[in-house]
Amino acid sequence: MKAIENSPVHGTAVAVDGWGFLILGASGSGKSGLALNMMALGAELIADDQVILQRSEDTVQMRAPAAICGMIEAHSVGLLAVPVCETAVLHHVVDMDTEAEARLPQLQTCDVLGVQIDLINGRNVPSLPPTLLILGRSGRHS
Repeated sequence: MKAIENSPVHGTAVAVDGWGFLILGASGSGKSGLALNMMALGAELIADDQVILQRSEDTVQMRAPAAICGMIEAHSVGLLAVPVCETAVLHHVVDMDTEAEARLPQLQTCDVLGVQIDLINGRNVPSLPPTLLILGRSGRHS
């Protein structure tokens, strides 16, 4: 994943009990929709549409640009004002453009600012929102 520290990345970020998920994909791939579904189950919004990434030792921190903090796009409704989690450590990247290669895929990672982050291919995964919530709460992915 190409990212420049402190420059906005096109994506959406949510946190589950402080466990950060960066949702990436092309426009219309369902990034905001996945975040809204996760928020309905208890996740907190960090940022929608643009996410600022910053390396801190062996972790990557995520936050919203000030201009869009606390806003998320709801398709066919408009912008919604919501409470936010100001920052969270990135633990998983969710790629909404790519389908998993197998029903039980091998663990994959991607490089984000020089840190290896677990990668989940999320395209066409119907149970993705609750699965990510459970993953965030348990803190494990094998």
